[in-house]
Amino acid sequence: HDEGIRVDAERLVTIYAGRSKREAEEVLRRGIEDLGARLAEMQRHFDAGDWPALIRGARFAARMAEPLGMASFSHVARDLAGATIAGDGPARAATMARLLRIAARSVTAIRDLRDMTM
Repeated sequence: HDEGIRVDAERLVTIYAGRSKREAEEVLRRGIEDLGARLAEMQRHFDAGDWPALIRGARFAARMAEPLGMASFSHVARDLAGATIAGDGPARAATMARLLRIAARSVTAIRDLRDMTM
């Protein structure tokens, strides 16, 4: 399944502005690692059927992804919260699968964009 990934380049510029390249890389690395941990936690909540925790996790992940420039991830995380709130099981499952696909592709897109501009 191939879908476009949106990365907000201005957010990445903000991370690099006023920092050394090494510091900015560390900020990005930590942010992506933290987001990965949140995503793993969300998967556990999904598997356990803990919908309130999944909603909180999805909303938090969406907010975490924004400063990293991960616009697609943030959007789909919000969609996951919405599908879960609506109690739409098939939409929740499809959106969770989409979020997992987008997570890896977003990190790759950030790295590619970073490499092009550095």
